[in-house]
Amino acid sequence: MERLRRADLKRLRTGLLARTAAELVEMDIASALCRSDPDAVVVGVSSARIQALPLPLRLEKWSEGTPVHISFPPGRRTTDDVISRHALVLGPGDLRAASFVHPASDASNSNRLVLPLRLTSRARTWRDLARALSHARLVAIGDHLVRRPRPDFEFGRSEPWCSLEDLALQCTGRHAQILRAALQDVRVGADSPRETMLRLAFAEAGLPEPEINVPLVGSDGRARHTPDFQWPAHRIAAEYDGKGHSEPDQVKRDIARARRVRDAGWTEVRLFATDAENDCAGAVDQVRRELRFKGWVP
Repeated sequence: MERLRRADLKRLRTGLLARTAAELVEMDIASALCRSDPDAVVVGVSSARIQALPLPLRLEKWSEGTPVHISFPPGRRTTDDVISRHALVLGPGDLRAASFVHPASDASNSNRLVLPLRLTSRARTWRDLARALSHARLVAIGDHLVRRPRPDFEFGRSEPWCSLEDLALQCTGRHAQILRAALQDVRVGADSPRETMLRLAFAEAGLPEPEINVPLVGSDGRARHTPDFQWPAHRIAAEYDGKGHSEPDQVKRDIARARRVRDAGWTEVRLFATDAENDCAGAVDQVRRELRFKGWVP
């Protein structure tokens, strides 16, 4: 007991202590609760953050003093400054047990700190976020879950996190209508939330729905690269160039890409961060102008 009263420890809540000098992360608390209580499950935005789902900025970061969202059986625990308590009815398919490498761990295998956790599955987490997120944000997470991974950049992962059918099974409960509406707009292909927001803005403006991240095929029948968006009937491709596209090597690749588009007999529309401001008004205007120039009639 004397050890527990020393100055190098701080009390977070009853039965939960931390070293005073340690910088806590959300999974520290989540893992401690899962280890001490076999019925504890990390849920909601906490589950989303730990599983790296693309949340809006206001929810993306966790800091000490922000409650961790945990589901316990009814009557077991109460909400306090450390825990936001939920009593969700979770089936076996809604849960996953996983181990996560602590962000502060040494990169070497011998010094990695691996934390065990029980969380809601990614599909179930998407369902539980319906009450907290906008339609567009739910669609962005849905796009993230069903997108085809690029194994060369994602540690060999070759399958999507979820299928459209997995998400459809989660469209139940109080927020079923919200979830079904979001699922209608989920598409396989978007590589980032920004691409999702642009695609939704195009749809809201009444533009034709683009193909997403599929090979551009020239008039010679030969496949080229995969633009972010393309409208084959009008031979228009659009690319969103984020911050990384200002690097010299990337600039060279972008120039080569634009030449391939031109040689295929297509037009490339380049979109930048400023085009994504004000609900993507600039991007919509750029694409609409090119579509109309190529004969599209609203």
